[in-house]
Amino acid sequence: MEFHFPQHVHIGQGVSQKFGLAAKESGLRVLLLTDSSFEGGKELGILTHSLERAAVPYLVLTRNPRQSLAEALKEAVTVANASRMDVLAALGGADQLSLGRSAVIELSATKAVPYLEVPSGICYPLLLRPEAFLSTGHPSDVRFLPFQTDAVHQIFLDPHMATGQSSKASVAALLEALFYAVEACLYDGTGLTEQSLLVGAVESIWSTLKKIYENPANAEYRLLATQAGFNISVACALGPRGTGLTFSYTLAGLAGLSTAAFGSLLLAPLLEDFAPRAGQRLRTLGRAFGYEVAEDETASLGPKIAQDVRKFLNAHKLPLRLAEYKLVDTQITQAVDVVRGLDLRRGGILESDQLPQFVRSIL
Repeated sequence: MEFHFPQHVHIGQGVSQKFGLAAKESGLRVLLLTDSSFEGGKELGILTHSLERAAVPYLVLTRNPRQSLAEALKEAVTVANASRMDVLAALGGADQLSLGRSAVIELSATKAVPYLEVPSGICYPLLLRPEAFLSTGHPSDVRFLPFQTDAVHQIFLDPHMATGQSSKASVAALLEALFYAVEACLYDGTGLTEQSLLVGAVESIWSTLKKIYENPANAEYRLLATQAGFNISVACALGPRGTGLTFSYTLAGLAGLSTAAFGSLLLAPLLEDFAPRAGQRLRTLGRAFGYEVAEDETASLGPKIAQDVRKFLNAHKLPLRLAEYKLVDTQITQAVDVVRGLDLRRGGILESDQLPQFVRSIL
């Protein structure tokens, strides 16, 4: 399947095989950004083989795990200029995609740079938003950068890019996707189209969560999850960036962790303490989780779903408290202060001035 948003999105099993031809149509030389976890892996091999079949010269730049995003960005821009590449590509998770977008922003100051993205996970809430996240680890330098490009921007969503994940990583990624979906679905300004996308995505992810845990390499289940994650990304692009999403990314940036680190942890308290105020929206969403309750029982729905979420967290030994990440108290406080200082649109179930209460529930 293909979509235009204006990004050109390819979604389906095996679409990454088109990567080399897309690169050839976009330029002459490719700089492919990835991280060390893909070295020697089949995901990177699929892309490089596709480039070789299309006779496209390429250079792979692997990010050192000890590098901050800002340090990796500086190296990527330096290598891109020195190698005279004219197409930039990124393979990996949310951090790697933000690194690629940040590099395009820097390079586009002198020329338009075609950009190809190959996500390796389930859901990226910034995927279709004109944004990139960048942090040096300092509170004064946590940024959601505006990302606009006049050049080609293609995205390849292939479930084969995530089949190497462990069961634990798979469950964490699915719960993270549910966190983004729940926050977006219960926002006051979410339209019927977005709500329909989100409710369908939640139902799909919730029903396949156990199946993917039992067989994380099954491409059929991966495809269902990838399609659901894409629908969440579409809905997130149509509405404002939520406080929970912003806090999750900001805290990860200050702590030097992956931006995907906290989504699975934040889902249960969001449902338990803040979702009940959404009323009818929560009842609609509850059906996707398999719950049908009377109107006077709506207040109990959030805690019921949160209890089910914690069963997954316990079963797969995923963190239940921020303390398990060994964060410094000042990092959490700084993240709260940074988000409260941003001009975020109101109307969500979690507002920035409620972050201290939210954080206390997961300390």
